[in-house]
Amino acid sequence: MPLPSAALEIPDPEARHVLRFSARDVFTALDAVRHGLAPSRAEVCNLQLKAVGDLVEGVLRLQQLDEDGAVALCHRFSGLPGVLSSRVEHQWGLK
Repeated sequence: MPLPSAALEIPDPEARHVLRFSARDVFTALDAVRHGLAPSRAEVCNLQLKAVGDLVEGVLRLQQLDEDGAVALCHRFSGLPGVLSSRVEHQWGLK
């Protein structure tokens, strides 16, 4: 059963950055996460994938990453094959 869209908006108290991205399909989205995070020291708090028509939207919540690292990760994601868009949101002071 799919999660309600409101579940994607609940902040993770451990996350400091949220990377939102879209991809052609679930396999491409998972490859993007694997390849995008490989050179990073980021720690994944949560990954959610949601089918939207023929596309997949991903929400990746991260910690152990500074602001510059999060922006670099966002740029790395946007350059991966099959990733259509990516953006980073910073969540400071949520502890």
